[in-house]
Amino acid sequence: MAWGGCLLTSLLLAGCGDSSESSGGPASSGDWITLEGQTQGTTFRFVWNAAGAQAVRPEQLDSILTEVDDAVNLWNPQSDLVRINAWPLDSGAFTWRDSSQILTLLWLRCEELWAASDGAFDPSVGPLVALWGFGLSKSDEVTPAGLQAARSAVGFTRDVVSLEEIEGLDGSLLSVVKKEVPGVLLDFNAIAQGYTVDLVADFLRERGVQHGMVEIGGEVRCWGKNDRSEDWHIAIDAPIAETGTDRVFDAIALVQDAAICTSGSYRKFREVAGKRLSHAIDPRTGNPVDHGLLSATIRAHTAATADALATACLVMGPEEGRGFIEGYRQEHPEERIDAYFLIDNGSGGWTSWMTEGWKGNLIPTESKQPA
Repeated sequence: MAWGGCLLTSLLLAGCGDSSESSGGPASSGDWITLEGQTQGTTFRFVWNAAGAQAVRPEQLDSILTEVDDAVNLWNPQSDLVRINAWPLDSGAFTWRDSSQILTLLWLRCEELWAASDGAFDPSVGPLVALWGFGLSKSDEVTPAGLQAARSAVGFTRDVVSLEEIEGLDGSLLSVVKKEVPGVLLDFNAIAQGYTVDLVADFLRERGVQHGMVEIGGEVRCWGKNDRSEDWHIAIDAPIAETGTDRVFDAIALVQDAAICTSGSYRKFREVAGKRLSHAIDPRTGNPVDHGLLSATIRAHTAATADALATACLVMGPEEGRGFIEGYRQEHPEERIDAYFLIDNGSGGWTSWMTEGWKGNLIPTESKQPA
C-alpha cells in the first residue's frame, strides 16, 4: 500500500510552539501541545489544547498508529491485511482474532460506502492497482486478458470476498474472511488514513480535549477553535505539480467540528508509452480515470467518510460526482457532507464547483503562503 500523498495543508497559526518528533516528546506553548512524526509512509501532526483535559502521553497516540499499521498496512508483512491477501484460495477461510477490531469495523464501513457509491469506492481494487503498476509491482504492459483477469477479482461483494464474525470455542469473537475467486487483493488506502485520524481525534476528545486538530498525510479533522479562538484554517492545494518546497494554495477552508480530506490525480500518475496514467483506477471499468476532475475535497463529520467519498468522486469525475454528492447529502444529512471540486478548464487552468455549505467558509487565494 502506498499510504497517500498530501493534498491538504494544515495551517497551525502562531502560538503552538516548535513541534518535535513523537519520539522526542511533544512541544508545547502554554496549554497548547503539538506532536509530530512519521506514520503510514507520511507525516502526522496532532495539536490540542490540554486545559481541563486528562493528560495524554505520546506513547498512547503512537499505540493507535501502530494498531492501524498492524491491521491494514500493505507494506507491513505481518499486518492482518497482508496475511489475508497472501492466504491461498484453496486453504479455505482465513480466521483470526481481531483484537483491535480495526480491520473488522473498517470493513463494515467500507461495505456501506461501496454500496452508496455504486462501486466507485472499492477496497477490492487491489488487482487493478497492481495491474496498472501503482502497487508493489511496476507493470508496464496491460493486456485485454490481464485486464479481464484482474476485473474478475474485483468487487466488494460476497461473490468475491466477505467478512463475518463467529463465536469461537472459548466464547470470543473470531473474524472470518472468505475468498470466492482467485487473485483477490484488498487495499484500504482510500480510507485508512482518514479512519486513523478519527481514532486519534476520538481518543483526545474522550480525554476531555475541547480544541484540537489531527492531521495524517493531509487528512484532517478539527474541533473547537485554534489558538486564536478562530475556526481552524485548512489550505487546499492548487491542482498543479509541486515546484521545489513551495506550495500553491487554491483556497483556505475554515473548519470547525468537521473533517476535510482531498483526493487528486494531478500529482500521482505514471507515464507509459508517452501516455499519462492516473493513479485513480475506476473499479467499475478497470481503467485509470480519464476526465476533467483534478481534485475533490470533502468535508464530513468523520475523516474516514470524507476520505472515502473524495476517492469515489475522483473516480466518478465532475458530472457524476456532483450528482452523487448531492444525492448523498440528502440521504445522509447527519454526516454533514460538503464538496469542493477543482475541474480542468481545458486551457491549462481550472474552474471550481462547491456545495452550498461551503459558502462563507472557503476563502480563495492566489498566494503561495497562507494569509
